[in-house]
Amino acid sequence: MKANPLAGFLESVELRMLRPSKSDLRRDPGPLNGLMLSIQDKGLLEPIIVRPTAEGYEVVAGMRRFEACKRLGWRRLPAHVVELDDREAFEVSLLENIQRETLNPIEEARAFRNYVDEFGYGGETELARRIGKSQEYVSRRIGLLSLPQRVQDQIMRRRIAPSVAQELTLLNDEDAEEMADEIGAHGLTLREVRKIIRHRQAKGAQEPSAGLGSPTRADLEKRVRRVSRELNIAIAALGGTVIRLGEVAENLEKEWVVRESIFVCRDSIREQIENLTRLKRKYERAEETNPGRLSVMG
Repeated sequence: MKANPLAGFLESVELRMLRPSKSDLRRDPGPLNGLMLSIQDKGLLEPIIVRPTAEGYEVVAGMRRFEACKRLGWRRLPAHVVELDDREAFEVSLLENIQRETLNPIEEARAFRNYVDEFGYGGETELARRIGKSQEYVSRRIGLLSLPQRVQDQIMRRRIAPSVAQELTLLNDEDAEEMADEIGAHGLTLREVRKIIRHRQAKGAQEPSAGLGSPTRADLEKRVRRVSRELNIAIAALGGTVIRLGEVAENLEKEWVVRESIFVCRDSIREQIENLTRLKRKYERAEETNPGRLSVMG
């Protein structure tokens, strides 16, 4: 983000000029009755954050306040108007939701993955630095998305703590779902879950005939998802480097020798991005057409 990304001005904005955030970090704003009562009693104590668009204003942060005021029939809202690009808007929205603890663990994981993979804004280390979290925290959150959807649903409903759910990523999908049901039914602690998983893994190691060299379809799919995610992170990181090299070259307009060297480096990195992209597609196609090839692919 820029040195002072929230430099802007306060404005009373007509509700009809406001549009929801593009980032859509929260799929469900949750219950708003309590917030509506608070706003009715004390007013809107904190302005929403918006950025100007061709159609009006996009809500960057404060979607629940925006929805609550809309339901209350407000015609104008106090707003902090700031000029932000897409990346900065996403970061501001994500940071506010993290600070207010409004995202469930899966929503947070999707936001992290979008930042790293889909938008290519940077790697996990850069994201962690920007939101004030550790790289391990970001990585472990994203790892929850490798779990089966039924397990993710239980995490979203807060039936399984994310620290406990993280242990389930060591299991195949069927075992993860079974373990998740046990956790929900018996309220197993992290220590108990780790003990059970270690026991199962030790038991499996003592039974070499049980699938040795013959991974299940679920195992292969999980492996492909993991490899694809890591390759996406690498591609995104290199893409960010390409962008930064272009910015550096622009700042050295008169230093043509240095600029040419930078452009050579940039072109080389672009070639590596293409190589990784081809590898990712090759890996995914191998899983779709001939899962057995995964065991021999490097």
